[in-house]
Amino acid sequence: MNDVMKMIAGLDIGNGYVKGTIEVDGGEPSVVDFLSGVAIETNSAGLKVKGNDIPFEIDNIYNTMEASFDSPAVESRTSRLFGQRGVRSGKAMEEFDVASTISKAQQDLSGILVLGSLAGKALQAFYEKHHTLPSEVVQVDARIAVALPITEYKTQRKMYIEKFRGKRHMVSVHNFENTVRIEILVSDVQVLAEGASAQYAIVSHGEPLMNALLEDLHAHGEALEGVTAADILAAENTIGIDIGEGTVNFPVFQDGRFNPDVSITFSKGYGTILEQARERLQIMNMQYPSRKALADFMLSTPNALNKARRNRVQQVVVEEIEGFVQELCLQLRKVISRVGAYTEVVYVYGGGANPVKEQLYPALLNMMRQFGGEDVSYPILYLDSTYSRHLNREGLFIVAKEVAAQQAAQAKKVQTAQSAQ
Repeated sequence: MNDVMKMIAGLDIGNGYVKGTIEVDGGEPSVVDFLSGVAIETNSAGLKVKGNDIPFEIDNIYNTMEASFDSPAVESRTSRLFGQRGVRSGKAMEEFDVASTISKAQQDLSGILVLGSLAGKALQAFYEKHHTLPSEVVQVDARIAVALPITEYKTQRKMYIEKFRGKRHMVSVHNFENTVRIEILVSDVQVLAEGASAQYAIVSHGEPLMNALLEDLHAHGEALEGVTAADILAAENTIGIDIGEGTVNFPVFQDGRFNPDVSITFSKGYGTILEQARERLQIMNMQYPSRKALADFMLSTPNALNKARRNRVQQVVVEEIEGFVQELCLQLRKVISRVGAYTEVVYVYGGGANPVKEQLYPALLNMMRQFGGEDVSYPILYLDSTYSRHLNREGLFIVAKEVAAQQAAQAKKVQTAQSAQ
């Protein structure tokens, strides 16, 4: 029997992508980043990887994995294809519906993505150490931190914890001639509110990040005379605007602590903008099979052949962004009316923050000037994609790591006390 592999993981299960940081056996943490969608595979008789192709398959496991699950966190035992393999398979895709009111905590896909993240990393770590595929079940003891939108955090947190904690989850990977089996015991689960976890990461980046944010704010015409990076880091009363694929979360910190009572979730995100634009474009006979396909087209460099189409698509998307900005500002007003005049700093971040910055940032700055005048407006710090997309992942890993250290110290204290008796 193999030794038990110890894992600590912060996993941001977003509507569009899974972003994670995972540490194995106390080694250097590594990241995972793959699509939050899997294809349903009803026929697992495809070609199996062997020989010299195995190392490449292992390296790219999150875009090639075929896995099935025997777990209380996943009802269906049907195989799933992960990442780009799933997208290109032509099979039915299982994705988070950005218009759905069903909590992530209640959906099979959440369990699939959490356990798939851990299993993929376990397989990579085993192969890196032994240079061969495992012939026995790989045993994993995992401590994880995950997040839910604030509204779901308030109602589904305990249920989400119980789906994983203290239970054994078997993941079977079918990419190879012999099925690889990974048994995961989740010994601890921390569930945080989306956006709130990002605040921990923002502070951890320290003054270099704060100085960059202040420079960006100055470039947008805000002087903030005398305000330093140290002042921003010391602020204990903040509002976050975490723009995701399907939601915008507004985590509020008061006296340095997250306050769920005044924090809210707005059930639209950048993915909603793309879906609404896609529906309008279909009426114009410009077909995009998914919001991901539309997002990829928007990110591509236009050429002479598609420049006119790109301009038309851009116009439609911008129009949808403008409506989204108005709604988001209305939601922020609601939050500010709840917390009163205590707010010191507002942060804007998240995977959907960059695409809407051109329209949203000026609207937010103008809005804040209405609360007491320009001389007393709140600093609004807008994080670019270099940091923004990964903040929840980083914050979750910080929490998972700290809790693991605390529990280890407590266990050692108990052991020492017992030895002294």
